[in-house]
Amino acid sequence: MNQALKGRWAAFVALSLACSLFVLQPVSVLAQDEDQDPDRAEAIRLIDENKYLDALPILERIVLEYPRDAELWAHFGIAIISNSVVLSTPDERREEQERGIKALMRAKQLGTENERALDLLDQFEGADGNDNFVSDNPEVEKALREGEAFFGRGDYENAFKSYERAHKLDPKNYEAVLFMGDCYYAQKKYQEAEPWFAKAVALDPDREMAYRFWGDALLYQEKYDDAREKFIDAIVAQPYARMGWSALSRWAEAAEQDIGIYEVVPPGNDLGDPIEIKEELLSSDDGTVHWREYTKMRKKLAPASSAGGPLFSHDISAWKSVAEAFRKDLKAGKIKYPDASLVNLLRLVDQGLLEPYLLLVRPYDHYGDDYMLYRAANRDKIRTYIVRHVLLSDK
Repeated sequence: MNQALKGRWAAFVALSLACSLFVLQPVSVLAQDEDQDPDRAEAIRLIDENKYLDALPILERIVLEYPRDAELWAHFGIAIISNSVVLSTPDERREEQERGIKALMRAKQLGTENERALDLLDQFEGADGNDNFVSDNPEVEKALREGEAFFGRGDYENAFKSYERAHKLDPKNYEAVLFMGDCYYAQKKYQEAEPWFAKAVALDPDREMAYRFWGDALLYQEKYDDAREKFIDAIVAQPYARMGWSALSRWAEAAEQDIGIYEVVPPGNDLGDPIEIKEELLSSDDGTVHWREYTKMRKKLAPASSAGGPLFSHDISAWKSVAEAFRKDLKAGKIKYPDASLVNLLRLVDQGLLEPYLLLVRPYDHYGDDYMLYRAANRDKIRTYIVRHVLLSDK
């Protein structure tokens, strides 16, 4: 996955991720040695069964015995965040979340590759303190938290009943219907889970989680084409969240499909870094000299930008000025060896896909609001970009 997308924007805090199975169910999440101690073996068993709340007391002890075990710390952090959801008061939940974040940060420092842990950490880094289980109706909130407590111990039947009670009290509650589907998924009843994920999507099409859960259910049924569509929908909904891209990568591996990132960069630049025009690397032979147009246009638009102008539209103008200058010389036969990045840029402009490329692959912090505005009228274009230039159907 493109590094520029990782950790850019945690679109929402989904505390329930810690209690969810949607990074595909583990075969065995921790390395198991033959001489493994009983506590560690029991923790592994509970984690494999997704019983994080039951595993928490054991993890509390054994992380001290294995202080440099990245995966133990990752699961310890997940378990703490899971536990924070079911605590009674906001202060207790906040304190437990802070403790969980510290454990997740420790896991990251030790080099964990646990996607669930890293995604939780990304979300909290961009969080504003919101709790998705808070409701204006205290009975709804109570039912959701009870459901999480049951779910975290593998009691999916009672978890479903609690979520169902929340749903009946508030039919528009996204978490309630999502987690009802989650209960079916946890029991490998994938077809029964799908209608609930569909209900969640209908309630809020701009949140990625229900699409992703739905895609995972389809992937387990080997419905690869349908799963791909849901994972693309997840990315369109929230492109700066880690998990949608990770899900698409899993799909590509299962479907034996190549994926990649379309590169459009000036000479000497890396994808994901701010544009820097390096004069000494520009050449008229390959057309890279036309990257100067980017600098000219940005300078021309700088006064409006500093006054609060539409920065994204200015960036689009700068990129297009490069493309048109390159196109002119290309048609005139002045370019001997066309630069691959500029050929890619010209193709994106001609396909009307430059905007989704910049928003997805080269996002700057100030693009967040621009993406939401663009998505409102251009979902199809974003999907087309992903299919052509991430799934590489336009080779």
